Amino acid sequence: MSIMQREKPIQSDTATLPEGPPAADRHVTFLADPIMDNLLRAVVTLSMELSVTRERLKSLEQVLGDLGQPVTEKIEVIAVTAEDDASRRAERERLIESILAPIVKGLGDRG
Repeated sequence: MSIMQREKPIQSDTATLPEGPPAADRHVTFLADPIMDNLLRAVVTLSMELSVTRERLKSLEQVLGDLGQPVTEKIEVIAVTAEDDASRRAERERLIESILAPIVKGLGDRG
């Protein structure tokens, strides 16, 4: 059973959580190992980005469906051009680089 399928909502007592760093402070360390800290940061960032992307995709599909353009099924069978494929590949590589750069830098700093 996923978190979204639970019958009771998840409740948290934020009063028991430690106060976090200011929102603009990107150099705060949470874990003793800087590599693990960067991995944690990458996982949290990816999770947030994935959540936002899923919400926006669902909204876009709903808007298009409401306009008489049901796209959900069509997305699964779309033919991607070579130009689109190259553009998507470059975007994936930029994303990977932005996520892995702090981890790789941390590895270099250790050696």
